[in-house]
Amino acid sequence: MAMTARWLTPSPILSTEHFRDPDSYRAYDVLGGGTSTPLRQTGFSLSRAILSLQDGIFVLQRSFARRHEVNLGPGQGAGLLVPIASECNINGTNIDNSTIVLLRGKTPARVIEQHPNTYLMLRFHSDMRHRGWPNDDAALQYVHLNDEGMQRLRAIILETFCAASIAGDGIRQFEALSRPIRETFIAALDEALITTSALLTRPGAYGKYRKIIEELDEHLDLSGSGPTYSDELARAFGVSVRTLQTAMQMVHGMSLHRYLRLKRMWAVRKQLATGHTGLTVKAAAAAEGFWHMGQFSRAYESFFGELPSETLARAQHR
Repeated sequence: MAMTARWLTPSPILSTEHFRDPDSYRAYDVLGGGTSTPLRQTGFSLSRAILSLQDGIFVLQRSFARRHEVNLGPGQGAGLLVPIASECNINGTNIDNSTIVLLRGKTPARVIEQHPNTYLMLRFHSDMRHRGWPNDDAALQYVHLNDEGMQRLRAIILETFCAASIAGDGIRQFEALSRPIRETFIAALDEALITTSALLTRPGAYGKYRKIIEELDEHLDLSGSGPTYSDELARAFGVSVRTLQTAMQMVHGMSLHRYLRLKRMWAVRKQLATGHTGLTVKAAAAAEGFWHMGQFSRAYESFFGELPSETLARAQHR
């Protein structure tokens, strides 16, 4: 498992980066970029594999021994650090290989890695508060798992990245695999992170709201490309916009506006990943109702960890 990030091969949906010296190293701002100082002058090496999904960004990284000063956290949404083979110290707290770090917001952090570590950095677009995970105000929360739970999570992470690495036909091929993998991964996280109090207090209306969102997702998948607006959706389902907003927050943990924007971003990404001759970023974005290209590019990079031009270029050169 510790060698996974180093040996994964890139695909139309999986990008990889390798750094062999400190001067070429570039931090990846999925949970905060920060500044790193190597603890040793020899043996420098860092490898990472980056996978952008509809739910968020997965970064599998093999790091180097370092002191890392960082404003740690996802900004928006929720972040996780899942150890694969990893031990470090965060703000004076030792984090062993059985501990998941849950992050919301940003907090100054000093991270010391005495030796190379392998871990998953994951940023969800949702804050994941709707799932009953620890909901304290603390920006950093630590959750300890037993060996069985950690092994299950690590196996799912490896399966996800391997499937992305061999997805030669791009996003559409991977989508057929990603949904069951995603559900298995989220179920394993739920098992590890859902608090006892959350299990006792989940609202009885959850089933009703989940049905609304399932029908909404089916409607969006069948309606094809083009912008979709909340008032039109509310009329189509015979409910108020407020009901749709409540259902979305309860089921997906984000606003209806953010969810619809993300769906449109994902539609652009799927189009760019085809790499069709003559396709431009501007044309793909305009088809989904994005007209301000500067704002669109910044939002796309925030959602997927790369510029839309990079997605298109990788697809066209595969």
